[in-house]
Amino acid sequence: MRVHHLIDVLIAENDRLVDYISYRFGDRQFAQEVVQETSLRVLQQADTLDEVHLPLAFLKKMSMHVAIDFYRKEQTRKKIIDTDVTLTEIEQPLEPELTSPELAVAKTQREQIILKAIYQLPPCCQDIFILAQLYHFSQQQISNQLNISRGMVARHLARAYRDLLPVLLAESHG
Repeated sequence: MRVHHLIDVLIAENDRLVDYISYRFGDRQFAQEVVQETSLRVLQQADTLDEVHLPLAFLKKMSMHVAIDFYRKEQTRKKIIDTDVTLTEIEQPLEPELTSPELAVAKTQREQIILKAIYQLPPCCQDIFILAQLYHFSQQQISNQLNISRGMVARHLARAYRDLLPVLLAESHG
């Protein structure tokens, strides 16, 4: 049997192979990854695969070997890395944590700075920015709503983003 025929069988029986591995390991996403890896290995070994008399049986066996390899690697990884440790257990804050009232004040200050920056935009830019960001209008919807061209909407949005980005970045880093 030629390798091209094996690849044809692999393509035609893809779902069947995924079901086979999924049934054995109980995880469909895992099975899809296994079948994808099996496909890659078949393509990589195309020169060395001479005669395969039962292509589906061959592919099932190869997929099972790949699945076992993946499973063993995952088990080894779990032994080495404790995945139950949360990020907060690892992190040690460099600064003292803010209390709830302090966070509320900081949030209010940030909102005021952003609102001030929005109010400093030209009126048309303000309207377009608010429709796009708060109401999630598309550029075409804004164009229809304000009776201006879509190109003008894009220009006003670009200006709004250009003017607001430094404020947003300064606040997120500060």
